[in-house]
Amino acid sequence: MKTQKQCLALHLGVWHGLFSNYRPTAGGWELGGQKRSLITFEALAPSSSSGSPAAGSAIRQTNAYYPLQGSPTPESSQSWVYQDFSPGLRFFPDGSFSNGRLQLAPFSDFAVEQGFLWGDRKARLVQQWDAQGRLVEVTAILERRGQALDPVADCAPLSREQLRACLQGRWRGIAQSFAVAEGRFAETEVDSSGAEWLSNWDPLPGGLWIGGPDPLPIPTAHRDRSFSVSLSWFPQSEDCHCLLRLSRDYDARGAWQRVTLIRAQKDPG
Repeated sequence: MKTQKQCLALHLGVWHGLFSNYRPTAGGWELGGQKRSLITFEALAPSSSSGSPAAGSAIRQTNAYYPLQGSPTPESSQSWVYQDFSPGLRFFPDGSFSNGRLQLAPFSDFAVEQGFLWGDRKARLVQQWDAQGRLVEVTAILERRGQALDPVADCAPLSREQLRACLQGRWRGIAQSFAVAEGRFAETEVDSSGAEWLSNWDPLPGGLWIGGPDPLPIPTAHRDRSFSVSLSWFPQSEDCHCLLRLSRDYDARGAWQRVTLIRAQKDPG
């Protein structure tokens, strides 16, 4: 199994992206703002013969943000080096990841970021809840490595009807789960009806959609605080025959329990 740093190394390169902030409303998602990004991952030590960073190599991430139109000068930038990883972050062998709070705590906000890597494309989402457990904002982030995004091919949203049609039928694949208590991965086969992955939330741009309760079962109002938040993606939205899904599960005490990545194909029959 790859180490966390080896999984992160799959992201090396320069990524051109679009950040889109949305607020949930009774009528669907309301766009709050957008910005372009240029995010670079670079190894700070010589590579091994395989081309990946040598064992122990540090990786630096540099983020630069630009207005949606016009200026080539970034509005802001930041840079940091990965030496260790936060306890709430888990990478999968394909480079997909889930990062979030370890505990749903009383009188506190809550946030989760999950994302997929598909060749030279990346799709990720940040979800933020307030202290009452209400989802207040999501940030959809679509990226391409080494080239600019195509606004039509990369960012088009699905309607609810299109999503329902895409999910019809049987889906088969592999589920990889990381159990926090055991500290290891396990694999199982997936054979599921796509209807199980439908959501009450409207789809987001780029073939993304989320799932989970609204509001979250906050400790001040619920004894059983178990819940799951999920992010799903059609990386090839033109035919919807391949699906990626991340689900982050919390137990009855509101503690992070596991995260599962599903990679599934629609059964042609």
